[in-house]
Amino acid sequence: MKKLAISIFIATVMVAIFLISLRTGILHLSHSIFALIGKHDSTDATTVWDVRFPRVMGALIIGAGLGVAGGLAQGIFRNPLAEPTLIGLSSGATLGTITVIGTGIASYGSAINAVFAILFAILAATLVQLLAPNKGNGFLLTGLAISAVLIAVAGLVISISPKPGIQSLAFWNFGSLTLLNNSAVAMIAPFIGVGLIIAFLLAPSLDGYSLGESTSHFMGINPKRIRYIAIIAMALLVGASVSAVGAIAFLGLLVPHIVRLLIGPSHRAMLAMSALVGATLLMLADLLARTVAQPHEIPLGLLTSLIGAPALIILLRFQRSAWVDHD
Repeated sequence: MKKLAISIFIATVMVAIFLISLRTGILHLSHSIFALIGKHDSTDATTVWDVRFPRVMGALIIGAGLGVAGGLAQGIFRNPLAEPTLIGLSSGATLGTITVIGTGIASYGSAINAVFAILFAILAATLVQLLAPNKGNGFLLTGLAISAVLIAVAGLVISISPKPGIQSLAFWNFGSLTLLNNSAVAMIAPFIGVGLIIAFLLAPSLDGYSLGESTSHFMGINPKRIRYIAIIAMALLVGASVSAVGAIAFLGLLVPHIVRLLIGPSHRAMLAMSALVGATLLMLADLLARTVAQPHEIPLGLLTSLIGAPALIILLRFQRSAWVDHD
């Protein structure tokens, strides 16, 4: 009953923020949102359905994906510090996106762009897993090192590319929903949808996996198989998101912690709630990013980093021993 009440409350807040985001912006609407449903022949309707709606819907979809990706990352590494940005997924996806756009292979908002971002994210996460020590926080340090290398390579691609306007791709390092349109949202939605489905199907096995590799092996769970399936799911969630809006740091770190405080560690419920909380927080962050400094807009990734970085420091100092590898 408690979980249901919390879910209903967060869902209600999410819907409220969704509607407020459609209503709020530099241009003041002279009609209500509901009066504009089905209409596309006025300035108000164009502003809502062609500008604000894809941005808000994108925040909802991407926030849900990043929240679940964070829960998966912490589950498969059995560490509260695991997060897509910190284990190479986001930087790999960023490099993939910048490479295909900078070389002219694909354009922003294309499926090819998303596919390359997903593939590069898989390669980056696999590399971190292969190189990282098996114990303690070695994977975190390895992820940070590889992320730094990949971001440096992405910067190199930007600097040497002859493509006009390529420097504008630097915004991918900070994250922004500014370029989202209806076609871009429709393009990334299937990738994120498949990633979410894989994550939820994997949830029961993650409960056994969390007991340690030796114990999970005796329960009939293949730890290596679970890790690679989770990496594919995270790559779909993170890669598609990064291809459209850039790297949004720390959301995947904070959301699972908030959810565990609310409903506990069971992965099936935790991942479902992480989708709700992630969507709500990213919509709220985007609303703040585009309204608190009007007419200027704060890069979304900078805003989430200002909140997430202090949280990471706190977790590093006060992480619980129960999260450390049990093997």
